[in-house]
Amino acid sequence: MNPLGATDPHPRQRRLVILAGRKSHGPDDNGIHDYPAQARLLEDALRRSQLGPDLEVLRVEDDGWPAAAIANADCVVVISDGRDGGPPGVDASHLATPARSAMVAAAVARGAGVVPVHFATFAAEAELERVLHWQGAAFQWEQGGQRDWYSRINWATGVFDLLAADHPVLRGVGTTPLREEYYHRLAFHPAAVPLLAVRALPGEGPREQAVAWAMERPGGGRGFGTSMGHSLDSLRHDGLRTLLLNGVAWAAGATLPDQGLQVPFAEREAVNHRLGLGPAPAPLRVAVLAGNAAHRWHNWAETTAALLRAWGDDPRITARVHTDPADLATALADRDVLVLNWCNWGDPAGMPAASRAAVQTFVEAGGGAFVHHFANGACHPSLPGAAASDWPWYRTLVRRVWEHRDLAPGASGHDPCQAFQVRVCAPHPLVAGLPDFVVEDELYWRQHGALPITPLLAARSAQTGADEPLVWAYEVGQGRVVQSLLGHSARTYEVGALRALARRVVAWCARRPLHGPGDGP
Repeated sequence: MNPLGATDPHPRQRRLVILAGRKSHGPDDNGIHDYPAQARLLEDALRRSQLGPDLEVLRVEDDGWPAAAIANADCVVVISDGRDGGPPGVDASHLATPARSAMVAAAVARGAGVVPVHFATFAAEAELERVLHWQGAAFQWEQGGQRDWYSRINWATGVFDLLAADHPVLRGVGTTPLREEYYHRLAFHPAAVPLLAVRALPGEGPREQAVAWAMERPGGGRGFGTSMGHSLDSLRHDGLRTLLLNGVAWAAGATLPDQGLQVPFAEREAVNHRLGLGPAPAPLRVAVLAGNAAHRWHNWAETTAALLRAWGDDPRITARVHTDPADLATALADRDVLVLNWCNWGDPAGMPAASRAAVQTFVEAGGGAFVHHFANGACHPSLPGAAASDWPWYRTLVRRVWEHRDLAPGASGHDPCQAFQVRVCAPHPLVAGLPDFVVEDELYWRQHGALPITPLLAARSAQTGADEPLVWAYEVGQGRVVQSLLGHSARTYEVGALRALARRVVAWCARRPLHGPGDGP
């Protein structure tokens, strides 16, 4: 009989146990150290992979311990907090009690694989020798009985440097950039093979920059692990996701396909539904009012197309575009969010009365609204040639208005369309994780309105010398509203942070979970 981990010409089903600790590090929806969500994604992806029929997966959340399953497991995967000193301190799930450690040791003795992920790689000095024997590497936080890091933690954006390109675990692992909280300068077992390193990390050579490894134990069985995986969003990275799937299956003794386990990322609602933990994700339905042939120079068609492309990265979002304001009288009945990318410059008709009533009812009853760029100048008595379009409630909707007349303290304006630096200036889910960035756009200034706003993004105007608010969010009635003064052309949405923001705005206005990282390329 072949030992566990050897290539088996007659493969049997492999039994995997995924141990998920309790979520830590911030609110429930931020995805950081969200071990249950990561474990669910891993289980779902393994089941959907080419090896799915050959894998039996048991996932246990909130630091549960399925003793009978571990006694028969081919691989134990640990996604949990670890201990970094103490007391107080909680060791990684498989090290939390002597009884648990004894069961893992027994599983290892019969050839089971052990896979720690991210914080679960932490090990105390007294445990280091056996942990290295189990899994191949560990984060060494204790020396001489004291909290004294030998290993290191650094945030960086880097690509993977494949150190053992012919290793099965690296099959199909790509090397596109990943921003991550990397643990490195790890302690390694002599038999462990560093698989990949990140050159952006400080360290003397690849071994000190290594963040994933594999080991075939001299006595049989396998260990694999990675110190990556800080957040659920980290697993959007195709290379990291494939690495983790490959490593888990390999540590369980499975034979990997030539291209590795290539499984698309799935949002948590879809994962939960497939695992029987929630309903099917509902579509997120958007109506867009886009400018038409009038006022062509404002790039309505171009910016609407750019928004549609940005929304396309969220499979929930479906959009219907209208170029006639009269459509809104009947178009909102089956929508969740209205996007206004329109202004009635020179058009005294403005928004027809039936459409005004429909929009006001929609928002006040809980529908979302995204006021995009120059839409804040619509339906205003100062509009050239369109004073008759005045709609006072619209100023409640937009909160800050482009004032066309020369009033004290003066009419609104903008810097020339050019590149400028934008910074995040307030905590809010819409901008969580967004980096400061440079965009080529019009920088609006001196917008008018007395209702309070809290700017989420701002930039320094070259003309006014002041920090001008660019994005803010608020409620009107029961509806959520976001106004963004950015978006003069498609160049705006060449910036990854603004594509992410465009998707988040729609989801936030519809009171739905926000998807995706904030710092895409």
